[in-house]
Amino acid sequence: MEEINKLNELHMEVARLRQIIDGTNIGTWEWNVQTGETRFNERWAQIIGYTLDEISPTNIDTWLNFAHPDDLAKSERLLNAHFDGHTPFYHCEIRMKHRDGTWVWVRDHGRVVTRNPEGLPEWIVGSHIDITQEKLEHIATQRLNKIASSVPGVIYEFEMDDDGQMAFPYASPGIVDIYGVTPEEAMEQVDEVFSAIHPADVEYVEKSILQSAQNLEPWVAEYRVELHGQTRWVSGYARPERLKNKTRWYGLIVDSTDTKKVSLKLEESQRRLKQAQTLAQLGHWEANTETGDLFWSPQIFEIFGFEPDSFQPSTKAFYDAVHPDDRKRVQASEEQAKLTGIQDVEHRIVRPDGTIRWVHEYAHVVPQRDNADSSVLIGTVQDITERKALEIRLREQSNTDALTQIFNRRYAMAFLKKLFNVNHARLNDNAECAVISFDIDYFKKVNDTYGHAIGDRALRLLAQTVKEVLRSDDVFARMGGEEFMIILPGTTLSEGYCLAERVRELVESTAISTRSCVTHITVTLAVASYSMNDSSVEDFYVRLDDGLYKGKREGRNRVVLVENERA
Repeated sequence: MEEINKLNELHMEVARLRQIIDGTNIGTWEWNVQTGETRFNERWAQIIGYTLDEISPTNIDTWLNFAHPDDLAKSERLLNAHFDGHTPFYHCEIRMKHRDGTWVWVRDHGRVVTRNPEGLPEWIVGSHIDITQEKLEHIATQRLNKIASSVPGVIYEFEMDDDGQMAFPYASPGIVDIYGVTPEEAMEQVDEVFSAIHPADVEYVEKSILQSAQNLEPWVAEYRVELHGQTRWVSGYARPERLKNKTRWYGLIVDSTDTKKVSLKLEESQRRLKQAQTLAQLGHWEANTETGDLFWSPQIFEIFGFEPDSFQPSTKAFYDAVHPDDRKRVQASEEQAKLTGIQDVEHRIVRPDGTIRWVHEYAHVVPQRDNADSSVLIGTVQDITERKALEIRLREQSNTDALTQIFNRRYAMAFLKKLFNVNHARLNDNAECAVISFDIDYFKKVNDTYGHAIGDRALRLLAQTVKEVLRSDDVFARMGGEEFMIILPGTTLSEGYCLAERVRELVESTAISTRSCVTHITVTLAVASYSMNDSSVEDFYVRLDDGLYKGKREGRNRVVLVENERA
């Protein structure tokens, strides 16, 4: 009889685990590392737009075919770390190909549960959670929904009836780490769980539960617990369902102390920044959205370049001062403020003397007590022109080679990769773009013979000479040392070859003055265009580089045309 009872309890626990899996919308997987055998549940297939029958029969290749190629290396590295015992769990965020052609993000989590006699990993089990929306909205909530002990934290089933009575019908063993009580204690005395919550956060947690029950929206909360004399932060997520006379949640609570510490530091930095702005006596203003009346403090008159005695602020006058290209942005921020209560926008203004300044506006919407249809915006304005100028300079410096004042390798490779991805996505060879790569021939000899100052002069002169024959949308970059690259959007391979030959002739004819004589340099160039055989920008770059080395082997001072089709 006792064995029958235990078996019944086991069946009940399995049923609860299934309910929790269904309630938290988890896709589950099992993988035999040694044989390649895999098992997926229906939700796993639904995440990528299929039914389980449509992707059956399954094996490890099923996963490999749907996973994003760029993410597999990271996944394999993390799996091996777990297999080798360096991490207690396998955890990875990865993209998978949806049936409609889009990529969905999943949080992939698992743990080895069996090993073979040689100690090698055998069965590993885990789950997939669709986190695409979280990625898009940058929601920093931790939803590591896993079965029982396969994840840190607690998976639970929680109920509250219409009279406010609460219960934990089920809690995984991880509840000990979160609240310091066993699953049995949580089921018998729900007050033991709530007594671990920080006194200052109890009311907040209770209100969040009531709100979730009323609108049947997911319960999301972050609060403190006191455990073993320490205060820890935890984050909870649960999905509610309405039953007869009660509401039931299936969810997960995890320790988020480290994340919260970072968040609190950021909040503290933001608080200090606001204090500094107050101490700096920023200009402040008030605007009545109904009447159009506008009040400016003396500092704002100075920022906008108006005289207080001869200028009457108004909403129309303000918009007249806003740069024409920025008026829609300012209007959009005001419309958003009606929804959020906050206006936060950076834009340009044109002063009466024609000078352009950058300002940052921050305001709160304050409803009028005597008129529900009217509200007042109360905010500040800060002149950020110098900061904006510095941002532009820093951005330019990060993309510019200091010696030649043309683009650097970082910018060129980023531009090339972006262009490659756009062209490659078109799935044809009609997206025209030629790329020229070239080196100065025997440049070391120039430095050794005439000194590095002359070498630097040669690099600058080359850059100036070549730049004169390029279009404004061409990208000319120094890739390092004496290596250069020209990216020519909308240019055929033959047109690129003609330009390369012209560059070669120009460089060869350019005189470089030294203390003792006038010397010349030559360059070896390779020209290539995108091919559908190039699986990546790195693949394309290797092909271009091969052409450059071919030119050097054949005697230098020449242009090599790199064919699209590989041998």
